[in-house]
Amino acid sequence: MRQETVQRICGQVFVWFGVVVLGVSLYKFISAFWADASPWPELQLGTAGLILVAAGKIFRNSAFITTLLAEKSPSARAQRSFLMLALASFIMGLVVLLKLSVQDIYRYKRLLGEGGILEYLQALILFTSAWISWLISKDLRKRLSMRLPSVVYAIISLTMLFVGLEEIAWGQILFGWKTPENIAAVNAQNQTTLHNLEFFQSHLDLNLFLVSIVLLVLVLWRPSIRWIRTNPLNGNRIANSNFFIPRYFWPLFFCAAFLSYFVATESGTEVVINIDQEWAEFLLYLAAGLNLLRTYILLSDSQPNPTH
Repeated sequence: MRQETVQRICGQVFVWFGVVVLGVSLYKFISAFWADASPWPELQLGTAGLILVAAGKIFRNSAFITTLLAEKSPSARAQRSFLMLALASFIMGLVVLLKLSVQDIYRYKRLLGEGGILEYLQALILFTSAWISWLISKDLRKRLSMRLPSVVYAIISLTMLFVGLEEIAWGQILFGWKTPENIAAVNAQNQTTLHNLEFFQSHLDLNLFLVSIVLLVLVLWRPSIRWIRTNPLNGNRIANSNFFIPRYFWPLFFCAAFLSYFVATESGTEVVINIDQEWAEFLLYLAAGLNLLRTYILLSDSQPNPTH
């Protein structure tokens, strides 16, 4: 029951966000005529909105997704392992395809950079992840009476929401307001964001690479840690493994580490450029969102301690 509910609501989130993006695209398209500017670049934003609406409808009604979310199904477990490998391969293939098809490096940066399709997808994943994490927190607190884990997931939810708002510059990318002068003076991208402040900007690439490597090692190492697999949590019949990223997520973290390595070390610049860091971020956000979704579904089978 929870699997079907989650699938339906997540699909609807894609549709709603796509409609918002379409609305903003239409507004900016019309505004461009009044400002004597070219309105055609806004069609890219409208295309992103249409893709999101279509993806939401497919996600909401897909029988394949329903099977994939059925954690107890042996076939679904095998499909999930295959899907992670296929998803990572598809994304890396898309990177290569875009580089080959878009010969103009500046156009390539516009596709991936501020206001590009990839950035809207990142924001969507982060906002959806924040919502799922909040549901986990609520479930742990109200149904399972686990206060400390509930607080942890509430913090994760707020963090995801904050990062999502940072990705769209707190709405500036959508609505195009002018950056206040005092912020623009110390912001590397002339935006209303914290992570682009000059102090943080110089360390972002290296930090993302280190985070990717640490997560990859932890995911690959995880199956060998016996207590994670066997011990119940807090007297409830909840395996610790429900809260940890499964091993089959490794392709997403490997690809993120691969891309962020070249960006951080500035090696292979004829192939991997700085803007490709957006792909690495997308892979990390996607892995985090999928794992939160997995945890929320697994908690549906957990029973509260009889003493509560």
